Amino acid sequence: MAPCTAPSHFKSIRESRQRLPRRLVRKFVYPAFLIILTVVVEAQSAAMKPFELNMERVKVNRFGGNLAASNTILVPTVNLLVTSHGSVWSQKGGAQAHGKFYVEGLSKQLMQELAGKIQEDLVTQLRAAGKTVLTYADVKDEAAFTGRARLRADAKWGVPIRGGWGQPLTFLIGTPSDAQAFDNPIQGPVWWMQSMAKEKNLVVIVPEISLSVPQMFGQTESGYKRDKSGIATDPAMVLESAMVYTLDPKGVTNIQVQRHGKRFAAEVTGTIEKASEDKTDFSDSWKRTSADFVMTLDQTAFVDGVLRVGYAINKMIVSEIGKAKK
Repeated sequence: MAPCTAPSHFKSIRESRQRLPRRLVRKFVYPAFLIILTVVVEAQSAAMKPFELNMERVKVNRFGGNLAASNTILVPTVNLLVTSHGSVWSQKGGAQAHGKFYVEGLSKQLMQELAGKIQEDLVTQLRAAGKTVLTYADVKDEAAFTGRARLRADAKWGVPIRGGWGQPLTFLIGTPSDAQAFDNPIQGPVWWMQSMAKEKNLVVIVPEISLSVPQMFGQTESGYKRDKSGIATDPAMVLESAMVYTLDPKGVTNIQVQRHGKRFAAEVTGTIEKASEDKTDFSDSWKRTSADFVMTLDQTAFVDGVLRVGYAINKMIVSEIGKAKK
């Protein structure tokens, strides 16, 4: 997908959107949020601090698998999911509030570079642990890969998405390249490689990491003949979940990382601005409020948040492999 060019009136739209009717905000402002910015992963800070996983929220589920079944490991891709937009409803009695957010600063290039960095780090850590590691470049001509369909990229973002306007959160899916955005069956992203794993005696590993930014939640209050409902926002990045899918000739081992809601990937990932708001007051206890918010990313803080989580999950993967016995 060719890069989008920012319209010349983008600045004036941002300055005046508080005064725009909702239908005009949707028509003119939303496309401006989709501008692809040329940002490289070098935005990572030199002083990026490591992320510590809460191991009480890490569950290893074995279904006949053994991470030590082979010394050769295939890492064909990494799936990185980051929220691009979403919505929250809040209600208390007759008071109802609805908030929507859009993330400004994401791009196909940024998502793919971050997924590639996470994959590169995992390969490096595995090799340092004495493993022989294969990547997509080593197996791309295998029948399992040439015959596997790829996910369709969203026309606006240039990468696949998960979710949609009927869902609370919509995620962009970043993979190191278009060719590594595999269309996986319902059984997961490694299941279709089981024949190759047996034939070539491989352990296949595909990490999938989901991060949300910003945080949006409802706030309610009630009193004598009065109900209040509102929407609050927080610019923090949260590790929503991660699943490390693995497959070996004997079976499956999946490592689940549950939500780290109180241990932020990044405490401040940018700035949040209210783009528009509609209020309807029928009475003290019967009110409707709807607001749109824009999250503008701080690129360095965003890159740091993604990578520190990705690298921590990679470290945990290598540790779990080291614990396994043949």
